[in-house]
Amino acid sequence: MLSMLWEFFDDPATIESRLLGKLLKESPELPDWSSAVQPVLTRLLASNQIQRPMVSRVLGMKEFNALALPHTTIVLAESLVEFCRHERDQLAFVLAHEAAHIHLGHAKERSRANALATLLRVNPLLGIGLKFFFDRAFSREQEFEADRTAATLCANAGYAPQAGAAFLRRLGIFASSTGCVMQFLSTHPPLQERIMQLQQTK
Repeated sequence: MLSMLWEFFDDPATIESRLLGKLLKESPELPDWSSAVQPVLTRLLASNQIQRPMVSRVLGMKEFNALALPHTTIVLAESLVEFCRHERDQLAFVLAHEAAHIHLGHAKERSRANALATLLRVNPLLGIGLKFFFDRAFSREQEFEADRTAATLCANAGYAPQAGAAFLRRLGIFASSTGCVMQFLSTHPPLQERIMQLQQTK
C-alpha cells in the first residue's frame, strides 16, 4: 500500500523513468529507428516554439501502439513507424498527437489517475468507476483535443494538416483487415468521429 501511495505522489519524471524502464525491459529500443524519427519531432516542437524538450523512442513492441509518457518521452512501436514509413506527414501527425498529450498535461493527468485507481483497489467498485471515467469519458475529450492540437502543430511545421485524417482512414482499413490494432484504439473515440473533426479543423 505504501509503495502505491508513493507512486501517486511521485513527480512525472520519476513516474516516466519507472514506466520507461518496464517498457524497455519488455521491448528493447531500436536506436537507428529512434534517430530517424527524432528530427520530425524536433521540427514540430521548434516550429511551434514549444520549449519543453521531448524525445521519441522506437521500441520493438509487438503491440501496434504509440503513447506519451508523463514527462518528455514519446514511445512508438516499430510496427507503427513501419506503417508510416512512406508517409512522413502521417508520422508527423502521430508524433504531434502524442506531443500534444505531453504539452497539454494529459499524459501527466493519466499517470496520476492510473496510480490513484491502483491505490483504490481496496475499494474495487470505486477503482473501476474511476478507470472507466478516465478511459472513456475523460480520455475521449483529451483525444479530440490532442487531434485538434496535432493538426495545428503539423500545419505550423509545414506538414499536411489533413495527414491526420488520412492516417486514421488507413488505420481503420488496417484494423478491419487484420484486427491487430483494436487495443490501440480501445480508449479512443470512434475513428469516424475523429476523422470528421479533423476534416473540420482549420
